[in-house]
Amino acid sequence: MKKVTIITLFFCALASQLIAQNSYWVFFTDKQNTTFDPYQYFDAKAIERYALNGADLYDITNYPVNGEYTSAVENASEELIGTSRWLNAAGVMATEEQITVIRQFPFVAGIQLIASDMEVVSESELENAAKSAKNYSDQIDIHQGKMFKEHNITGKGVRIAVFDAGFPEVNTHPAFQQMRDNNQIIKTWNFAQKKENVYLANSHGRMVLSCIGGRISDSVWLGMAPDAQFLLARTEINTEPLKEEVWWVQALEWADQNGADIVNSSLGYGKQRYQVKQMNGTSMVAKAANTAARKGILVCNAMGNEGDDKEWKMLITPADADSILSVGGVYSINQLTDFSSFGPTADGRMKPNVVAMAHCWVAGEKGNFTQAYGTSFSSPMTAGFAACVKQLHPEYTAWQLKTEIEKSGNHYPYFDYAYGYGVPQAGYFFGEKPEVKNNISFSEDDNAVYVTGKEPSTVFYKITNGDGSIDFYNQKDINENSCAIRFSKDRLQSGQTLEIWSNGQILKYAVGQKTLPKVDSLTAKNANYYSCAKTISIPANDIYTRKFNTTYKFSTVLNFSFMLPSMWSPSGNIWTCDRISHGLTFAFDNSWRVSKPYAIGFRLGFGSSWYAEESPIFVNPATGLPYEMMDIKVIKNNIKVTKFDLELVNRFILGYAGKEWWYIDAGIFGEWNTGSRHKTETQRGDAINTHIIRKYLNDGQYGLMMNRLDYGVRLRVGITRRFAIYGQYRISNLLKVKGTTTSDFPKWEIGIQLF
Repeated sequence: MKKVTIITLFFCALASQLIAQNSYWVFFTDKQNTTFDPYQYFDAKAIERYALNGADLYDITNYPVNGEYTSAVENASEELIGTSRWLNAAGVMATEEQITVIRQFPFVAGIQLIASDMEVVSESELENAAKSAKNYSDQIDIHQGKMFKEHNITGKGVRIAVFDAGFPEVNTHPAFQQMRDNNQIIKTWNFAQKKENVYLANSHGRMVLSCIGGRISDSVWLGMAPDAQFLLARTEINTEPLKEEVWWVQALEWADQNGADIVNSSLGYGKQRYQVKQMNGTSMVAKAANTAARKGILVCNAMGNEGDDKEWKMLITPADADSILSVGGVYSINQLTDFSSFGPTADGRMKPNVVAMAHCWVAGEKGNFTQAYGTSFSSPMTAGFAACVKQLHPEYTAWQLKTEIEKSGNHYPYFDYAYGYGVPQAGYFFGEKPEVKNNISFSEDDNAVYVTGKEPSTVFYKITNGDGSIDFYNQKDINENSCAIRFSKDRLQSGQTLEIWSNGQILKYAVGQKTLPKVDSLTAKNANYYSCAKTISIPANDIYTRKFNTTYKFSTVLNFSFMLPSMWSPSGNIWTCDRISHGLTFAFDNSWRVSKPYAIGFRLGFGSSWYAEESPIFVNPATGLPYEMMDIKVIKNNIKVTKFDLELVNRFILGYAGKEWWYIDAGIFGEWNTGSRHKTETQRGDAINTHIIRKYLNDGQYGLMMNRLDYGVRLRVGITRRFAIYGQYRISNLLKVKGTTTSDFPKWEIGIQLF
């Protein structure tokens, strides 16, 4: 038992230490006493890029952070994660007490807590997925990418930085053989481990890189830019979730220094630390991404896979950065994936910018090729496309490159918050004009506007406000002369415009501004046909105005635990017995995730618990004296309690990867006991007596009493969403002798919970 107590104390101390430390940005007031020579610092290709984009090599953001400031902060904190020139800041691990000290330094301008759930946007592989890419070329053909190949446009001379969680097998996989043979991997850096080796850890980076420049053979490509140059940066590691934002920003500065034209990032921050209203371009990674754009780098970032997540739905940062290409995912040119995150940003800016194939063939394990899905792969497909455009038009600035790619979208100038401007098309850059089919038309009656089709068509429609924001949008397939889509004129308010896109044809209608042909009775009748007329509106302001992100879950909780003996018995003797308890609770969970490094919430449950002990020292309820003093031995002592349980907790998120997280819950609990059954077996000599009491009342049999209300404090460490280790101290008495404060069961408990 002493061993168990030591382990428990160690566990609690460790948990306390984990709670105490966090990661912070420490911002400095100035860069006094620093010097900078851009021609020594920058790669020649970076200097060329600065000149092309009109960026200032001597901009103060390029100067290093003051070393004295950094040293002082490092000495006052637990660990220096890294520094950022652009932000004039240092990332540190520190306790709240240390941060209080650092905040008083005269050269510290401010401190900001760092979000800690940087995650790969997807690393899932598909097996026989119904909507997966059928041919290797699908992911290229959707962009008319063969045009680039036919014109020998392969990304040559363009430098692309790829940020990810690791690149295992890139140094051996046949998909990258030509890349290795031609020394196209210019530099690598593992920011997590401070070394050059990135060919390890998470396979996500290997799959992403193959969507830019991977080959199956000389004639079959996975990406459109196999001849580009590459900078590979490892910025993400599951065991260090508090440091990845710093590494991501450092990687951008490293890419800038080493001459990157384009950056692909299939990483992002989401709901574990942020509110949806914070997806407004103000995170440090979003600010860094915009800084990169000002320095002539085009950043491509995945929108995220939260489209089917009812708690979130919208994009993740840094996809909310204003000046980058944020990329959503499609199954085919006019079919959005189930999971692609939606725009707009929380401050109403249009996102995504474009979309690309999200079900792709990629470089798999052990030299094989497989299929994978996620906007993680839409983003590098777009980065490879951008490299080809950059090779074709080396005179383009980063801003021109971004806007021209948007204009090449198959829906341009129509956009919505699901597709952006659509799928970029190579034909745009070779002077090909998309075919426009006049296959839809407007008509109206006194109450509604109708869209009819002259042939089977996919129709995209939206209502825009006077400021250009979208009130709602949707898409629908219509059949030739068989049905129509109906829009009530009551839905169109003053200043709003109904916009329709189909096969390049765009129609617009505003109440009182246009006279349309009157609808005939046949069209009006067919417009009620549900498969065509049913519209689903997506209010643009509903998905980001919630004050908190709230989660509700009904779950079954199974407990297994040991009750740790109290230090002293009622008679003054040390408890020497082990107690075991277990129970089953049906619980309703609710939590609010807020912007601070914790979540607040409650759990309300109903269930039963069983407590069992062997040969304990137990008090005779009739006398209040230990049985052993009466020459009586307790063989078994069992209690079953039916109860309601309410728990209020603060949740401290320790780490997050995919849909699994690690956390600590610290809080209080209260249990209302509705009924109980107490069974005691005692032995005196050879005689064994069994006492069963069904329910305790205040004047219960033998003076025993079961407390109606139990309460205490509880600490839980969740290893995954399904498993947790917990410890608790019950302040109240579970069972006592009437008229005393004697407790016959220990108050300390440690165990596991299965959800």
